[in-house]
Amino acid sequence: MTKQQIISQTNAFLIDTLDFDPSQITPDAELRRDLGITSVDAVAIATFVQKTFGCPIIQPEIKALITLQDLYDYIARNI
Repeated sequence: MTKQQIISQTNAFLIDTLDFDPSQITPDAELRRDLGITSVDAVAIATFVQKTFGCPIIQPEIKALITLQDLYDYIARNI
């Protein structure tokens, strides 16, 4: 899977499932500060990553992800 596929699938999930405005979805957007991701959203993201890419994200790891780029990179490293 290419990095662009990871980005496209992740962005589609954020927009379609978590209902984020597409203009908010940029690699440097901070998950908590810019997007306002809650703990419920974090669980949904972790579940999405596990089901879609086959790589689990445990609680300490998801807290360490600051930006969307961090999330994309994490997925790319672990699939």
